[in-house]
Amino acid sequence: RPWPLELLPFIVQPADWAVIEHGVQQRARLMAATLADLYGPQLLLRDALLPASLIFAHPHYLRPAHGLWPAGGPGLHIAAFDLARAPGGGFGLLAQRLQAPSGLGYLLENRLIVAPQFHDQFASLRVQRLAASFRSLLDGLLRAGPAGERSRIVLLTPGPLNETYFEQVFLARYLGVTLVEGSDLTVRGNTLYLKTLHGLERVHVLLRRVDDDFLDPLELRFDSQLGVPGLLQALRAGTVLMANAPGAGVLESPGLAAFWPAVAERLLGEELLLPASTSWWCGEASVWRAQRDKLADFVVAPTFPDSGFGPCVAAQLSDAERAALAERIDTNPAAYTLQ
Repeated sequence: RPWPLELLPFIVQPADWAVIEHGVQQRARLMAATLADLYGPQLLLRDALLPASLIFAHPHYLRPAHGLWPAGGPGLHIAAFDLARAPGGGFGLLAQRLQAPSGLGYLLENRLIVAPQFHDQFASLRVQRLAASFRSLLDGLLRAGPAGERSRIVLLTPGPLNETYFEQVFLARYLGVTLVEGSDLTVRGNTLYLKTLHGLERVHVLLRRVDDDFLDPLELRFDSQLGVPGLLQALRAGTVLMANAPGAGVLESPGLAAFWPAVAERLLGEELLLPASTSWWCGEASVWRAQRDKLADFVVAPTFPDSGFGPCVAAQLSDAERAALAERIDTNPAAYTLQ
C-alpha cells in the first residue's frame, strides 16, 4: 500500500530536537510508571489522580494484565507520540500510541529513500543516523530478555492482510529477527516456542504488532486466530518478555490529557516538559456543565476507541447540528472529550 512521503525532508534544529528528546523521554517514563501503578498497587486511582470511571470503562483496560507490568521495570519498550508545532514555534503533544505502535519500519524506509537524493546536504548538515537507535532497541530487548544477550527475538504480526504488514516485514528484515504469526508459536509448560522443521525452538522476546485483545484466546478475545493460547500465563511465569506488555492501550485515551501534570508531579516529581493540547473529559459533570455552552470552541473527540463516531470540529456544524451533538453528549458524557 502507498504511504505519504514528502520530497523535501523536514529539518529539526539541534536546539528543538533537544527539547523534543527530553520531553518525549519524560513522557515515556511517565507512561511506564503509570501503567506499573494501574496494573499494580493502583495508588493513582485510590488518590483520585486518575478517574476510576474512565480507566475501568475503557475497553483496553485489561484485568488479566494485572501482574504483567513490573513496578518500575521495563514494561514499556516502544512508545510513539504525535507532536505538532505550536504558533510560538515550540512543539506540543497531541496523542500517544502505546499498545503496539507502528512506524519504525516506515521511518527507516523513508530515510533510505530520501537520504540518497540529498547525499551532500546530509553530510554537510551532519544529520543524525538512525542505525544506532535500532541497535539500542535490540540491545535493550536483549538485556531485558530472560536469556540476556542469548535471547531469541521474534516479531509477531497479524499477517499479510494487516494495513502495515509491509512495514513489519521491512523492520524484521532490518533487525534480523524472525517474522512470525500466532500459528507459528506455541506455549508448552508456560514457555513460548517457535515451531520449526527441526522441532520447537525457545522464544525469549516477543516484539508484537498484534493488538491486546487478540494476543491470547484463553484469557482475552476467545475467537482470536492471531494470538497464542497460554501466552499471558507465559508472561506471568517470566519465561518470555513482550514489547509492549498488554494493557497499555488504556493510556491512549484523550480523556486523560488533563490529568497528566498532576500524575507527573506524583510519580516523577517533575513538571511536564512538553505541553499538551487542552482537553476536557465530559465524564466529569462539572466540566461538561461549564463547557456545554462553549461547544463551538472545541474539537469533539471520542474518549474510547470504536465508539461509533470520530472527531468533529464543532465550529463547522450548524446551530441545529451543534445542539443535537450537545444532546448526544448529555446522554453519555463519558464517551466524549473536548479538545
